[in-house]
Amino acid sequence: MPDFIQVSEHILRLELPFRIFGPLTVPVAVWLVSSSDGWTQIDSGPPEASDQMVSAVVRATQGHGPDRILLTHAHYDHAGGLTALRMAWNPPLMCHREEVPFVAGEMDYRRLPAGSLAARVGRYFIRTGTWQVPVARDLERGQPAAGMAVIHLPGHAPGQVGFLHPRDRAMICGDAVMSLRGRLSPPFAMATPDPVRAEASMRRLGELDFDHLLPSHGVPILGQGRQAMLDFLQRRGLN
Repeated sequence: MPDFIQVSEHILRLELPFRIFGPLTVPVAVWLVSSSDGWTQIDSGPPEASDQMVSAVVRATQGHGPDRILLTHAHYDHAGGLTALRMAWNPPLMCHREEVPFVAGEMDYRRLPAGSLAARVGRYFIRTGTWQVPVARDLERGQPAAGMAVIHLPGHAPGQVGFLHPRDRAMICGDAVMSLRGRLSPPFAMATPDPVRAEASMRRLGELDFDHLLPSHGVPILGQGRQAMLDFLQRRGLN
């Protein structure tokens, strides 16, 4: 059974498998952040890994569970465990206001305008779910949430956000960038309807001050996260 692993003083990471299709899988991360007012869980993994996720949360929190859930965005592999968390502990859920309709089941990512050929093709393959979980609070850019700054990083999803932890100097960035096969890369083009805004979000990450870069897909970059981000932007001509 997978377990949470500590990556900084207050942040733990759980890696779960996400099946894209057939035997092809990619890792997706779920995060727990400890603070004086309890546990904050960021994202919930895909629905097929819900049992593994809940069991790992039980072990990491000694059964207490999360006091709140923050979503980077509501894609299938990030929000699929919300129902299981609601059944286990029913913690309040927070996400960006532009993700609320997708969480509530009022909108479908496949109906978003596609800004690239890859995204137009991808809408026929993207997996979606209807979570229909109530949102306790909408997050806005610049607001604090569980002691972290909310950073709006749209493009891959309209309301994708990252969370900048000031004490740990860590940036949990969702799918704004990935860290697969040992190097940074953009989010999957087939699941990114607005590549122009996605590039702007990558540049935004380069403007922030942090040491640790914690993407949802792939290994964390510890200590040298901002430099790795700047090098990536330079390679792509986005600096």
